[in-house]
Amino acid sequence: MTNNLIVCGGTFDHFHKGHESFLKYVFSVGKKILVGVTSNEYIKKLKIKNEKLKIIEDFEKRKQEVLEFVKKEKVLDKNVGIIKIDDLFGPTLSKNIAINAIVVSKDSRKGAEIINARRKELGLKKLNLFIAPQILAEDGKPISSARIRNGEINREGRLYVSPLWLKMDLALPENLRQELKEPFGELCREITLENGSSLSYLITVGDVTSKIFNEKFLGQNLSVIDFKVAREKKFANIKELGFVGNEVIFNADNPAGFVTSSLFKKLAEIFKFGIEKKGIIQINGEDDLVVLPLILTVPLNTIIYYGQPNEGVVKILVSEGTKEQAYNLVLKFRPI
Repeated sequence: MTNNLIVCGGTFDHFHKGHESFLKYVFSVGKKILVGVTSNEYIKKLKIKNEKLKIIEDFEKRKQEVLEFVKKEKVLDKNVGIIKIDDLFGPTLSKNIAINAIVVSKDSRKGAEIINARRKELGLKKLNLFIAPQILAEDGKPISSARIRNGEINREGRLYVSPLWLKMDLALPENLRQELKEPFGELCREITLENGSSLSYLITVGDVTSKIFNEKFLGQNLSVIDFKVAREKKFANIKELGFVGNEVIFNADNPAGFVTSSLFKKLAEIFKFGIEKKGIIQINGEDDLVVLPLILTVPLNTIIYYGQPNEGVVKILVSEGTKEQAYNLVLKFRPI
């Protein structure tokens, strides 16, 4: 049974496979469709816990992603309208629009029930309720924009950290050594920081880079150190690197030429709950390859700085693109 006019709504941030499945379901049950996209103002009102709202894409970009998918699916004959919504209700309480049904996800069913309760108070007919099937990521958990922003999965639901990497150590192949000597991001002669409010985290890798940041009071959230410079021990303790001594210290084993499963597990532990206090990861071994697992673990919009010998520092703004690059490189490592 199809419904003459059906409504649905969402943020549609970092438009992903789950969104595609949701909208396909909507198209299958409605003859005419209104898709509500949450406004920037509404998102700010939601005050999403523990998330930096600036990572969420702008309304116009999110709306355009929905429109492009509608065109791709060739359902314009269904009279699909895309509108901005500033609250939970959108157009659902209007007496001038004959809405028959609403489609929601399993997690947003409560919102539909609130809408129907309010419609009843206003003397409007209850909307038929459809629950769209959920699409799961590689780990069996739902695909969501929050997980993409948190750097856990890509838009197809593939994990950036393969479950295999949490069980086995990875050895650097000889044919990758030269490639990894090239700067992974932007080579900087001087360190310049953007407005920190737009970042998820600021991270330094390497003793000299971390020391420079401490001396300049640049306020990194996390530093990775091994007390070595060019593989020779140069420092005896964290105070020699400019730390004050009250930082949270994490320890991880990572021999030269390897990325260990214990390092991946330690990073997962750190970023699962977020960094509230300035932290240090002290590597037993070498920190040279830590940049790769860091990129794969941290949220989007994290900036990582690491030293490039005799040239300066390299700045990496972690994006979906840099995560894919790092993932493809680590895939070439040899499990042992």
